[in-house]
Amino acid sequence: MEIIKFIFVCFYVLLLDRVNAQSIPSFPGAEGFGAQASGGRGGQVIYVTNLNASGAGSLNAALQMAGPRYILFKVSGVIPAAAEVLFGDVTIAGQTSPGGITVRGMIIDEVYEPEGTGDNIIIRHMRSRPHDVNLYPSSNYVLDDALRLDGANNTIADHCSFANAIDENVQISQSSNITIQNCSLAESIGGHYDLGGMLLNYSTQELPQDNISLHHNTWNRIGGRMPELSCESPYCSARKLNLELSDNLLWDPAINIWYNSSIDPGNENNSFFINLNWVNNQGFARNTFTNGLMSIDLLRFGGNNIYASGNKLNLYPSLSDYELFYCCNDFNEQDNHPNTDLGSANLLSSRHSFPSINYIPASELVNYMANNVGAFPRDQMDKRLNAPLVSGVIDPKPIDGTDYYNDAFIVNSNPPAAPIDSDNDGMPDYWENMHGLDPNVQDHNGLNLSISITDIEGYTNLECYLNCLASMLVSGQTSPSCGISLGLNNDKKSDLKVYPNPSDGQLLIESSEVNSRLIVRDLFGQIVLDKTINSKKDQFELGLINGIYIYQVVNSENKIDSGKLIIR
Repeated sequence: MEIIKFIFVCFYVLLLDRVNAQSIPSFPGAEGFGAQASGGRGGQVIYVTNLNASGAGSLNAALQMAGPRYILFKVSGVIPAAAEVLFGDVTIAGQTSPGGITVRGMIIDEVYEPEGTGDNIIIRHMRSRPHDVNLYPSSNYVLDDALRLDGANNTIADHCSFANAIDENVQISQSSNITIQNCSLAESIGGHYDLGGMLLNYSTQELPQDNISLHHNTWNRIGGRMPELSCESPYCSARKLNLELSDNLLWDPAINIWYNSSIDPGNENNSFFINLNWVNNQGFARNTFTNGLMSIDLLRFGGNNIYASGNKLNLYPSLSDYELFYCCNDFNEQDNHPNTDLGSANLLSSRHSFPSINYIPASELVNYMANNVGAFPRDQMDKRLNAPLVSGVIDPKPIDGTDYYNDAFIVNSNPPAAPIDSDNDGMPDYWENMHGLDPNVQDHNGLNLSISITDIEGYTNLECYLNCLASMLVSGQTSPSCGISLGLNNDKKSDLKVYPNPSDGQLLIESSEVNSRLIVRDLFGQIVLDKTINSKKDQFELGLINGIYIYQVVNSENKIDSGKLIIR
């Protein structure tokens, strides 16, 4: 009997751990239907150490391994092939590439690769630009979509840059529990440019299309599919699509958001319907733009349940929401706006009870996107695409499938070195030392930093570092609890010595450099000590009360060494 009780208790504890692991967001700031993906949490660390299309040390070799894993990068630049995610349970941490990483398409496919599993995937800070293989030849497989989700489930893409697709920048088919957030879709090229944005289509009983969140994204110089909401297969009539389409910026659009109710292409079998939250989207168009913001077909069918609030188009600042629905390309003619035809759709007074989204007003979207959208660190192309958002002036070049700038694959010829990680557990030595971890032991799956860094229980130490790094890249600032130092000299180990630590109030600092600064902060980030280091061995009376602090030693080149300081 005691053995049975013991087994039951063990099972209960394991179950609680599993529930807790799945109940926290993929990372702080993850929202929407895909925000419960745990990715590689609890798994091994795999470093990408070269830019090869395949083979040892390549991204695709890591993607085609099974089991939970975090994929990190020690290299920067362009991988001349598509990234093929064969097995899920993976976190792809593009933010760890010192200068950024670009692939030529990315695919998660459980439809045509049934031996794979497209489940439980986190993708952050990746750039995907297929481009034309005739202009940029490759002997490797190049996808025509920048991101293709075929049969994906529990998947989130955050802060990614999708551009230069030959087909769609993003295609989502037969996929469920998906979030695309803080991503940029830009400049599809070639003859398909007018359909090159984002396509939602197809659903089957085995792999249903449902529960999709598209929020805080930018469509930038896109010719069509803003997105297109379609479902051209028989099973599409069996269930309504739950869709969050909110806080997106349509910058310099060529057409409105499109909806097709027919499940049978070429025939009027109108039985594909949507439960839609459409909140705080902003269109910023040229004066010659002739459309509204949303297809009026969505209002024509009683099967659609729509909540609309706060949607705006710069050309008609007094109009919003249903007033911006229209069918054709003459909305700009005086008699055609505002729309007053509300059709037969069910128009809701409150949002669907989908996973919560931190909505921001449409009026703030341009500034938000200019500072937040896409992969970081930004490269030349992304900086160019975001410059008009800062100036408020649309690029006058036409949207016609031509690549006028040819900057998709321009890379930093001298990217920063990857930080020193002696035990290859994904966390740099300086960061482990600062947070009381062992830089010679793989302790990336420990949970001891989660609450102090994220205020949430359940994130691994490595997840804490990855999120701290991502936040630093986007905002340019790090919190005291994170302590990210992008300026740290990674080419050689620092000769800095700070001792004794723990200290009784006196601190000795030895270094080959002088004229550095010693900065000590409390755990709230307040500077409690700021002193100049005048010699290669200097002593300080700290005068601090007992507790835990963060020290930083900043040299004349603004390189930073930092760590945890204990006063007792």
